[in-house]
Amino acid sequence: MRDKIQNFGRALSAMVMPNIGAFIAWGLITALFIPTGWFPNEHLAKLVGPMLTYMLPLLIGYTAGHNVAGVRGGVIGAIATAGVIVGTDVPMFIGAMIMGPLAAWIIKKFDTAVEGKIRAGFEMLVNNFSLGIIGMLLAIIGYLSVGGAISWLTELFESGIVYLKDHNMLPLVSIFIEPAKVMFLNNAINHGILTPLGSVQVQEFGESIIFFLESNPGPGFGLLMAYWVFGKGTAKSSAPGAVLIQFIGGIHEIYYPYVLSRPLLILPMILGASSSILFMTLAHAGLIGPISPGSIISVIIMSASGKMLINVAAVLIAATVTFLTSALILRRSAKEDDTLPENRFKPKYKVDAERAAAAAKVAHIVFACDAGMGSSALGATRFRKRVESLGLGLKIDNHSVNSIPADADVVVCQEGLASRAKGNAPSVRIVAIKNFLEDPALDALYAELASRKDVVAAVAPTEGEEAKEKDNSGVLALTSIKVGAKAADKWEAIAEAGGLLVKGGYVGMDYVNAMMEREKVATTYLGMGIAIPHGTQNAKREVLRTGISVVQYPEGVDFDGEKAYLVIGIAGVGDEHLELLARVSEALDDEEVLERLKSTTNPEDIYEVLNA
Repeated sequence: MRDKIQNFGRALSAMVMPNIGAFIAWGLITALFIPTGWFPNEHLAKLVGPMLTYMLPLLIGYTAGHNVAGVRGGVIGAIATAGVIVGTDVPMFIGAMIMGPLAAWIIKKFDTAVEGKIRAGFEMLVNNFSLGIIGMLLAIIGYLSVGGAISWLTELFESGIVYLKDHNMLPLVSIFIEPAKVMFLNNAINHGILTPLGSVQVQEFGESIIFFLESNPGPGFGLLMAYWVFGKGTAKSSAPGAVLIQFIGGIHEIYYPYVLSRPLLILPMILGASSSILFMTLAHAGLIGPISPGSIISVIIMSASGKMLINVAAVLIAATVTFLTSALILRRSAKEDDTLPENRFKPKYKVDAERAAAAAKVAHIVFACDAGMGSSALGATRFRKRVESLGLGLKIDNHSVNSIPADADVVVCQEGLASRAKGNAPSVRIVAIKNFLEDPALDALYAELASRKDVVAAVAPTEGEEAKEKDNSGVLALTSIKVGAKAADKWEAIAEAGGLLVKGGYVGMDYVNAMMEREKVATTYLGMGIAIPHGTQNAKREVLRTGISVVQYPEGVDFDGEKAYLVIGIAGVGDEHLELLARVSEALDDEEVLERLKSTTNPEDIYEVLNA
C-alpha cells in the first residue's frame, strides 16, 4: 500500500516538478511588478495573468502527457489541456493533471492498436492525423464538459483552504503533512497538490500560505539542531553537516532518518510546523510562488513585498518549537543513538570472494530518491568523491527511483524506497541505506569496491575471451550472452535481456521500456523454449545498431503459461530485425543443438552457434 501511494504521488509530482522553474519565473514577475509588488509596473504586470492561465497549465499538460507517451503524448496532452483552459475562468492546473495523462493514454492505446497495420509510406499521414483528430475531440470534450466540472472541484478545494485559514484551523494540516513527508510523499504533497492550489490563490490574493505548508525548512532545522546539542553517538556528530544541507540546501530528505530512528520525534515536527502556520495565518502572510527546494533562501526570495521578515520569523518559530520539544525527548533517552553510523570507512568490513568478484564487474552505480534531484544527487556526489582515490573509473550518478537506467549495476536508495527500486529494477542489486551522508551499507559497498584491485586478475578473461569481448562490432558479442540466470517472471527476464543490449551499445535505455510495452501487446514467446522480446515500432529511434543479446534460464521463465529457456533480445535498424528473426530461427532449428544451448554452462557454445 505504501509503495502504491508513493507511486501515485510520484506520478502527480512528476507532472509539476519539471516545470518548477516556470512557476518560479511567474512568481518572481508577480512579486516584482504587480501593484503591491517590490517594483510596481503596470506594463510588465500584464505578464502575470496569461502566464498563470495559459503557460503553466499547458506546460503541466505537456509534461503529464510526455510522461505517459513521450513527445507524441506531450503534444496531445497540451491540446486536451487547452480545451479545459478555454472552457473555464480559473487556472486549470487540476484540469491539466487530468487531461494531460488521459489524452496521452488514449493516443498510446491507439498507436498500439494500429502498430504493424499501417501500409508502408502512410505512417506519417496516419500519425499526424490521428493525433490531430483525437486531440481535437478531447479539446472539445474538455471545453464543453470537463472544464466546468474541474473548475467546480478547484473552487471547492480553494474554499476549503480559505475556510481553514479564516477559522485558524490551517495548522491542523501539519498532522497529516509531517508524517507523510517522512514516508517520502513530500514531493507528491508539495508539487502534486499544494503548488497548483497555491498558484490559484496567488491570482486572487497576491500571495498564498499554501506554498509554505510542506516546504517550511523550520521544523527540520530545529530537529537537527536538537540532535547536534542533545543527541548522542554518531547521530550527534553527523547533525552539523545535515543542518547545512537541510536549511541552506533545502534537501529535507536528509532529516527523515533522524525522525524514523525515533518515531516519537514526529510530534515535535508537527508542533513546530503548526506553530509557524498559525503565526503566518494571524499575520496574514504568504509566499508568491513555490519554495523549491525548501531552503531559507527560497523563502526569502519568494516573499511578497513587506512580508520577508514575517516569513523568516515563521521559519524561526517552527525551528524553536521543534528544537525545544525534540530536546525533551532526546534528553530522556539514556542509550546511545547508534542508528546513524560514523562518517568514515573502517576496515572491519571484510569482503568475501563472491562479493569481491561481483564488485569487480560493477561499472555503474545509481543513487536513487523519489524525485531523483535532491538527496540522491547529494549521495552520488559524496560517494563519487569518496571512491575517486580508488581510480576505478566508475559511473556514479543519480536518478528517480522510478527511472533507474537499464545499465545500472548497483542502486543505492533509502530503506523506505527499496521495494519500489526493486520493482523498477528487479535484476539489479539494491543497497538500502538510512542516510545518504553516512551508512554502514555505504561503507560495506566502498569496501567491496576497494577490494577490486585484488581480484581483477582472478576474474580477468583469458586471451581468447578477451579477443572476443573486444569484438563488439558484430550483431552478437560474447559479453551480450549470459548463462545460468534466474528470473522471477518474464518482466525480469526481459529487463535482463534489454540491459545486455544497452551495455553492448546496441540501444538506448528507453528501448528496454519499449520492450516491456511490446510484451503487454502480445507475448513474444516463439515456441520450443525461446522468447524474443523486442521494442515497439515507436522505439526505433532508440536503436543505435543492429544486435541481439541472449540470456539462458536453465530452470525456465514463465511466458504466459509457456517456459522460455533462452530469452533473446532483438534490436534492428530499420527492418533488419526481420532478418535477425529469420537468422535466429534458422540457427536454432536443430533440436539437439537447441537442447544443448538450454543447459550449457559455457556462453561460447551459444556464441558459436548464433555467429555461425
